[in-house]
Amino acid sequence: MEALIKKYRQKGILIDANLFLGFLIGSLHPRHLTDCRATTKYFGPTDFPLLERFLGQFKKIITTPHVLTEVSNLAGRLPTSLHAEFRLLFRAVIEQLSEQSTPSKTVSAHNDFLRFGLTDTAISLVAAGQYLVLTDDISLAGLLAKRKIDVVNFNHVRVSAWAAGLG
Repeated sequence: MEALIKKYRQKGILIDANLFLGFLIGSLHPRHLTDCRATTKYFGPTDFPLLERFLGQFKKIITTPHVLTEVSNLAGRLPTSLHAEFRLLFRAVIEQLSEQSTPSKTVSAHNDFLRFGLTDTAISLVAAGQYLVLTDDISLAGLLAKRKIDVVNFNHVRVSAWAAGLG
């Protein structure tokens, strides 16, 4: 994992939608991750500092319009009391991201689209040879590995942190 971090530190990391959503909710306050468990699935308050520390090692965070749309849609499931605060933070973070785009027409024409859908296929096309991908989605990690696209499964970050006594 350290070699991948070093390789992509300057180029950037592309974070998948579920982790990105967890990062944003945790940025509001880590306690919200407990309140929003239905939305963030397997991402909890103890994961936030790990993700924050991991992402902090990269000069740029990369995204796609598809990832941003998915995050926006998933955020609609948050408690109503968090909607305005979340969207203010989301807007501020979007300003800092490097957004890379592949037209949906191009993405949907790719063979992977039928199995993996728009967002994950777009991630694979944008990241190929350019960026490290961070995900907790085993299917996406498998697709990227098959395509020889560098990927880190966040579950491995958790295990490394626990082994180092950080988690």
